[in-house]
Amino acid sequence: MWKYILIIAVIFFLLGCDNRTTDPEDANHAWLHVLYTDYLIYDEVLDETDNNQTYTLDLPDDSQIILDKFVNINHHGIPPEEIETYLSYIIWAKKADYYTQYTLGYSLDTLQINASGGFTPVISGEVCGAIYSTRHAPFRDDEFVILQDSVIVDTFTTSSNGYFNIDISFGSYQICLRENLSPQYYTDFIIDSFYDDYFAVREICPEKPNIYIYPKEKMNLDVSIIFPHGGQVTTSIPVYGDGWENLSIEPSGKINNEFPFLFYESQNPDFCQYEEGWVVAQEDLEDFFIQNLAETGFEGQEIIDFTDYWIPILTDHPYYAIYPQYKEQLSKMVELEFSVKPDNLLRLIYTVEGRQDNSLILPAPDITNFKREGFFIVEWGLIRKFEDQSIVTNFD
Repeated sequence: MWKYILIIAVIFFLLGCDNRTTDPEDANHAWLHVLYTDYLIYDEVLDETDNNQTYTLDLPDDSQIILDKFVNINHHGIPPEEIETYLSYIIWAKKADYYTQYTLGYSLDTLQINASGGFTPVISGEVCGAIYSTRHAPFRDDEFVILQDSVIVDTFTTSSNGYFNIDISFGSYQICLRENLSPQYYTDFIIDSFYDDYFAVREICPEKPNIYIYPKEKMNLDVSIIFPHGGQVTTSIPVYGDGWENLSIEPSGKINNEFPFLFYESQNPDFCQYEEGWVVAQEDLEDFFIQNLAETGFEGQEIIDFTDYWIPILTDHPYYAIYPQYKEQLSKMVELEFSVKPDNLLRLIYTVEGRQDNSLILPAPDITNFKREGFFIVEWGLIRKFEDQSIVTNFD
């Protein structure tokens, strides 16, 4: 009898010594184990603070691996009580003369890197690499084309790990997915070493951004649209050309005695946030946008212009997920530069995604109070996320 009690006590003791929790409220971390010939040589607790962090680890054979750590926060379809726990942890382990080793796990998982036998050697004398998405996952079994002066010079298909190898000379090329073989999806593909990792970013098209300009007194103004990570203006009123120059702006907002706002559309990489927003039924869209635009800082005709244009268009789905992109996100994709700096600048472009139901749970973002004071400028727009396009570029 005492023997069985002792066994049970030992089991409870061992369980009590394990600091891993399965409580969803505390499930905000994972574990990283690095093994070398089956021996644990490095371990670490991963949490949100590890996102975009790098660690260099010395191995017993005097080589090194570089551990790039990423944390993705995922809210899609997750009940509210689990939002804080739904994290994905990603490790890229890099070692000279080997392909980058990719490992993915979720909260309470153990991510394992095999530092001795888990790396795949590169092909000597050939250009090699791996292609990843902006969510840090490999492009698996995808066909890409390489172009030079708009002429296809080579093709390759990634492996199930996102790896590729090609026999090609160093130089400046362009690349795109075979399925998106069109000039607007070409991007630079710089080959200056035998191994490099690349990432794919999604292409989006902000539609009908309107820029309203309100100086305190009549002024002349130059306005430039800058794409920090590549992109182009696809249409504009008045014609953008190399920039809007010497615009005559009235305090009322009238531009060149003709236009109530500057209008443009563009094509650029997607650096939008998809963690915060709202899910709105189609029949409630007009009321939602009127209220949300007003709370954000828009007024009068600016709101009427938005709803008059977009409400008749957004009719294809019973529900819409709406993700607001403010200056923080937009500055990574499309920057606005003015020859005279405004006292206050408000930018809001909604990214909307059609849905068949309202099962998606999103935390609502904080809305900052905008001051329509001094010389101020406001911009609204919308991005419809119904089709994904991708381009590829170097990490650095």
